[in-house]
Amino acid sequence: MAKPFVKWAGGKQSLAARLSYFFPDNFTHYFEPFLGGGSVFFTLEPPIATLSDTNAWLIDTYKAIREDWHRVARLLDAMENSRDEYLSYRAMSVDEMDLWEKAAHLIYLNKTCFRGLFRVNKKGKFNVPYGNYNRRYYDPANLHAASQALSHVRLQSCDYNSALQDAEPGSFVYMDPPYHKLGGYSDFNRYTPEKFKEPDHEQLREVCDELSQRGVRWAQSNSNTPLIQALYRDYQRVEISSRREINLNSSSRNCIELLIVNYPLPEGVLSQASTQLKLPMNP
Repeated sequence: MAKPFVKWAGGKQSLAARLSYFFPDNFTHYFEPFLGGGSVFFTLEPPIATLSDTNAWLIDTYKAIREDWHRVARLLDAMENSRDEYLSYRAMSVDEMDLWEKAAHLIYLNKTCFRGLFRVNKKGKFNVPYGNYNRRYYDPANLHAASQALSHVRLQSCDYNSALQDAEPGSFVYMDPPYHKLGGYSDFNRYTPEKFKEPDHEQLREVCDELSQRGVRWAQSNSNTPLIQALYRDYQRVEISSRREINLNSSSRNCIELLIVNYPLPEGVLSQASTQLKLPMNP
């Protein structure tokens, strides 16, 4: 099974298997409009899927891996892991690069920057400092597996609303938006020049309501804050224990987040995962 080939803030690699307990057993088309590292997609590997993200550089990287991962690997093999080289690559513009160069560039920066954090400034320029890590940029077997998993999916760079226009009854949507802040400084909403703020969360709730009216099943991960609790008070919410490894303060890494769904969860599903979560809260 393929695994994410980039590290992403808020990624679900450690949670994906547990989250899948709560997903429908059958669906005709899978949608993931906040793709990021793609942990949930790689865990499910659905036969028909539409994957999207507003980060065009990220989507181009997925396309490059799908079309010719060997070509990306060869480029990565030629990139040196040193502070000077990192700063040189970080200063480059990807606008004139081809698809595979863009992919190698993103993976290299992701694997060599501080804590694997993808962050851009208001001009869309990558601005994370060097991480000084001695590790390989990629696993050939995993890039091969990822390429195969992506071979049958539709990849598009667009906002979540546009991405979900084709969702129909029988489809299933998993949403992992930039989380509402828990307080203090956060980089979880800085992977594109435009931040995801409270009005954006309110607009996302409206899109979720629209999906429900169209008969589309969806699940959303988000932070356990009063705002999110209030926005989704009409939906079933499950509290799930999690860790945020990107937090510099190790004592703050353990947290409780929410999984919100618009379909009934069978009691059997809840009892199976009872050791991993708290009881669901009634609407």
